[in-house]
Amino acid sequence: MKRYSSFSLYLSNYIALALIYLILTRSLAGSILTAITACISLFSFRVFDKENLSDFNQLIVRSFIALLFANIVNYVIARLIYLSFFGGVGRVRLAPLSVHTIVSTFAVSLLSYYLFKFLKKRVRPGNCAVIGRKDELDELLREIEQKSDEYRFVQFIESEEDLKKIRDDVTGVVVADYSMYESLRSRLSTMNNLEIVFLPHIAESVLKRIPLALVDRFRAYYETSFNRVVESAPKRILDAVFATVALIVTSPVMLIIAVMILLEDGRPVIYRQKRVGRDSKEFEFIKFRSLKQEGFDPSDPNRNIEQRMLKIGRFIRKYRLDELPQLWLVLKGTMSLVGPRPEMVEYHLQCPNKIPYYLYRLKLKPGLTGWAQINYRHTTTLEEYRTKLEYDLYYVKNRTIFMDLMIILQTIEAVIWRRGAR
Repeated sequence: MKRYSSFSLYLSNYIALALIYLILTRSLAGSILTAITACISLFSFRVFDKENLSDFNQLIVRSFIALLFANIVNYVIARLIYLSFFGGVGRVRLAPLSVHTIVSTFAVSLLSYYLFKFLKKRVRPGNCAVIGRKDELDELLREIEQKSDEYRFVQFIESEEDLKKIRDDVTGVVVADYSMYESLRSRLSTMNNLEIVFLPHIAESVLKRIPLALVDRFRAYYETSFNRVVESAPKRILDAVFATVALIVTSPVMLIIAVMILLEDGRPVIYRQKRVGRDSKEFEFIKFRSLKQEGFDPSDPNRNIEQRMLKIGRFIRKYRLDELPQLWLVLKGTMSLVGPRPEMVEYHLQCPNKIPYYLYRLKLKPGLTGWAQINYRHTTTLEEYRTKLEYDLYYVKNRTIFMDLMIILQTIEAVIWRRGAR
């Protein structure tokens, strides 16, 4: 089974970006560093996601924004280096970076588009037999097939008789029913040519979420996994360092927002509310106030939101600038940079009865951004909230410091493309 990997895309584009800058400036060190920043930015703006690689127009737009952002960062870094170590900024030129942005946009788009088409043709999906009942699994397996080029589920096995009739072209067996697998294990052990994979591993790797129906089927496995979840020391260090730097950098922006709210609608500038955090503990949640005070209904906080929206409030909500005061909560340790978003107390009290496994999302501190925020839209219905919970559960189970860094980087794209915007 040949699988698609984006590594060759990153490598080829890195070489192209470095060569273009080297031709423009003849600076080897500059080309190496510029290409690194550019590739990080391309990742942040999800240029190499499959859905974007299939659309050339989308590639052009995303590549341009990503490379423009990267070269602005490169320009600022270069000025700081020359100012700090060479006593001036005269050697930093905008022209090569500007040309690099334009030329590289077309180079990255063309290279990525045609290389992806070539790699996609070489992918060979594997035919898999599934231990389980088709009527119980059809919807989930169909979604996995649609979102993956690696798996095709061609046969279902419910008994030893079915196992004896397994197709010759089957290369792997997917365990979707553990009790059924236990009864067939001895027979499967004699079939050395078949790779045995459990459905949770495939579903999580392809869907990037944990369907609640899957938790039902493998409850013991998931209960064990979630009960092992703990906050890590590196995560707290990342929170403290990033929140400190972000508070310093964004303080002028926060001051401007505060003054504009004050001029438009008076005090208070900060909106305070009880929210639910780790282990169901309540805490005081803060954000910039974006709604007028008049017309507020305590029994229905979301009523008349559009009519009550401040002019500055509409802008800061659109680009999530209203969330900036939460950096202080991250620094205090009440929240984290990355995690499930904190829920309002009123909704929290209803969720455990309406949504199974909801409480598992409270195993970690609530976050300023999160896996669900960069992968899913803002929720308005119970069914959408269930799907959002599936993304939260995936994060809680699979969280690493590298995953946190990835989410922080891709939050930039989520804000600009208004992913999950209200």
